[in-house]
Amino acid sequence: MSKFVEIGGLIKKGLGQSVVKKFSNNKDVVSVGFANGRASDIFDIQQFGDASEADILTLIVKERKGNSVFDELYNHLKLATQKNGVIFKSDTIAKSSVK
Repeated sequence: MSKFVEIGGLIKKGLGQSVVKKFSNNKDVVSVGFANGRASDIFDIQQFGDASEADILTLIVKERKGNSVFDELYNHLKLATQKNGVIFKSDTIAKSSVK
């Protein structure tokens, strides 16, 4: 049985592509992708009245490397110093298959 965690986030539009480039070749990241959306109250600039364009981020990561990938993503997005969004990590997702 394999165990995974989901790392997700709502990040500033345009950053999703750089996350995909950075993490798509990481052997501990099973899947990485993003979709477009809108968010309010988390970015410096509101482009559409009370909302801004955003990238909705999802990474599926091997559980044993979940914390290190999360920290690497946090640093990549410069969340300590810039209002580039929010990220989260889920509890363990268990996957099994029967042949």
